[in-house]
Amino acid sequence: MRTGFLLLSTAAAVLAAPAYAQSADPAAAGDGAAPTDQGFGGDIVVTAQRRSESVQDVPIAISAFNSEMVQASGSTNITSLNGLAPNVVLQTQGLVANVPMISIRGMSTSDPDPNADPKVSTVIDGVYIPFVSSTMLDLFDVERIEVLKGPQGVLFGKNNLAGTLNVITARPTDDFGGEVRLTAGSNGLKQVRGKINSGRFANDALAAKVAVNFRDYNGYSRNVITGNRLNAANVKSVRGALEYDQGGAFDSTLVIDWLKQKTTGPAPHVLDNGDPNWDLLPDAVKTDVRKAAVPFDPFANTASYGGSWTSNLDVGYGTVSAVLGYRHLTYLTHGDFDGLITPLPGLDVYRDFSGESKSAELRYVSPEGEPVDFVVGLYYQADKWRQLNTVYANPAATTLAQLHQDTESYAMFALVNAHPTDRLTLSIGGRYSHDRKKYDIASQVLVNDVQTSAFDTSRKATWAEFTPRLTVEYELAPAAMVYANYSQGYKAGGFNSRGTTPENIGPYGPEHVNAFEVGAKTDLFDRLLRFNVAGFVNNYRNLQGSVTTMGAVRPENITTNIAAAKIYGVEVETVLRPAPGFTLGANLAYLHARYTDFCADTDGVFTDGSPEAGQCGPAVPILINGVPNGTYAVPTDSSHLDLANAPEWSGSISADYAIPTGFGEVKLHGDGRYSSRFNTWGRDNDPGYYRKEVMLVNASIAVAGFDNAWKVTVYGSNLTNQKVISGAISAGATPIQQYYQPPREFGVDVAFKF
Repeated sequence: MRTGFLLLSTAAAVLAAPAYAQSADPAAAGDGAAPTDQGFGGDIVVTAQRRSESVQDVPIAISAFNSEMVQASGSTNITSLNGLAPNVVLQTQGLVANVPMISIRGMSTSDPDPNADPKVSTVIDGVYIPFVSSTMLDLFDVERIEVLKGPQGVLFGKNNLAGTLNVITARPTDDFGGEVRLTAGSNGLKQVRGKINSGRFANDALAAKVAVNFRDYNGYSRNVITGNRLNAANVKSVRGALEYDQGGAFDSTLVIDWLKQKTTGPAPHVLDNGDPNWDLLPDAVKTDVRKAAVPFDPFANTASYGGSWTSNLDVGYGTVSAVLGYRHLTYLTHGDFDGLITPLPGLDVYRDFSGESKSAELRYVSPEGEPVDFVVGLYYQADKWRQLNTVYANPAATTLAQLHQDTESYAMFALVNAHPTDRLTLSIGGRYSHDRKKYDIASQVLVNDVQTSAFDTSRKATWAEFTPRLTVEYELAPAAMVYANYSQGYKAGGFNSRGTTPENIGPYGPEHVNAFEVGAKTDLFDRLLRFNVAGFVNNYRNLQGSVTTMGAVRPENITTNIAAAKIYGVEVETVLRPAPGFTLGANLAYLHARYTDFCADTDGVFTDGSPEAGQCGPAVPILINGVPNGTYAVPTDSSHLDLANAPEWSGSISADYAIPTGFGEVKLHGDGRYSSRFNTWGRDNDPGYYRKEVMLVNASIAVAGFDNAWKVTVYGSNLTNQKVISGAISAGATPIQQYYQPPREFGVDVAFKF
């Protein structure tokens, strides 16, 4: 696999491929569709600074994806883009089905609980999505996805410590038309996607669009206990959009969506940790990672609906925009968290969740072309949710918890750009954020159906922070610029939903980052070669992370402020077009992610308080409902642990070739996605938690008519049939459980436009 790394290293200096072209209808600046520049291979125009700008003109590192790139390799959801952007990891969480894990520059969140705010925010059509279980996006009817790296709190708000996924769905077109796509593939994949555009009507004031997506997938693993398939999914979704625009000073777009998803799985591959109960697992599952032994079929059933309403008013000197958002989510999950079939039940967990979020943003964007331009705005967001947790810890003990949380956040922000010369831009911005959380929990423990302990508590906490941003940008030439920026990021504190004692509830405090980035964006040799490079240093303090502490029944994982960390790295993204229709691509990333201070008891083993090797603080007595139980947590220096989902080296290479024909064209695509070995858990350096070094290879061939009026695509993913984990976990003292990505798969996609 070192050969794959050397290939990437060489190719990154001269080749290409972070962003692909996609035609789109022009739209007003803001959160909707942005027009594409048809110059350099169809450059993507983004709204990362709340203005429509070429990705090459924005002084931050951005990777942009569009529908053409997604379709080339038969991608279905957000994790299909994994490996295409440098220093970005997009995988499934593993333990709970239908929960994504998103890591940007070595900072990730994979906790499925609703009060575990993500470190990377997801924004859909200008609306922040607070619940991580609703961000496993099916990539249908999506115009583009912008991956913004580094803190984006000034313009994108809360929980942007590491970066932002900014998703923009497709808008209605001016002309009547539609598209139907039919897909069939390995492991029973059947998918129907379709959309229809009304064109302009009502004296050309309105345009509407409806898109549907139905996907059924049988899964690639089998539960040898029940005989059923695992890692399966059934998805039904609808999205509608209505746009008002008469070409005057005012326009408005309403986007609404509905989704229902049933996911079966996951399928754990359980490693031997010396537990005699591991020996009782069927022999087939000990060696075959595509087979699992679970006493029942785990599942996650999700239903979500919501949308955004964006309005823009040209007031003569600038534009006032308002964005209203709403999201409602329910899900029910049932999982087996110990990975064993004996005892039964053994750490079986039910989660029953219902929540909603409302948000509003009002901003003013001044005109461009002035000596000074600026963006100012106000933001408000509130969410509330309730969750019922039932945990069958062992055949005798059961814990029950009723959880409820109300969150309220508001902010004011501004970004001012001064242009002292035609080539120099100086930017200063900041955001003041205020977050309040009210958390209620009622918990009880039953042993042989007799209550042995219980508590209920109501707690409140507030946090406020000002996060600045400073940027210097200089244009070396019309197609080359350099930049440097400094920004701070902030994520509010919170409470623990897994705590079964008052001591484990929290609150824990906020976390912060100071981020530095320098970079260059260039189009060279008359736009034949694009070469972008960025270097960064991120210093984190009061980092929120999980440790294992004693609960009412057993050790449990809770979140607290555990550490400080320093992360730095370099990213190279290039694109080369040696001939019409021929694109070569490569990117390469280096990442150095290390804890600088981590003093905590991380092993979940509690003692009499005797000194331990590496002890870095006094032993702390364990309290159960306020009463010492005679054991102690002894903090030790844990700075040697590897951060989760932070590969030292990663990158990709790709090739696309469009061959003109008498009926249209033939399109060839191939890509290889490399990452070095990395830890997927972050709480232990046991080899079982590591994803191996790997190069994943995908390819497709498409035959298309003129203007893509019809297209037939044959694709293959993971062509070398690599066995690669997406994550690994251990619930307390249970064995390590690994969760594997799909094997080699093939498919056929047929699309018609009318």
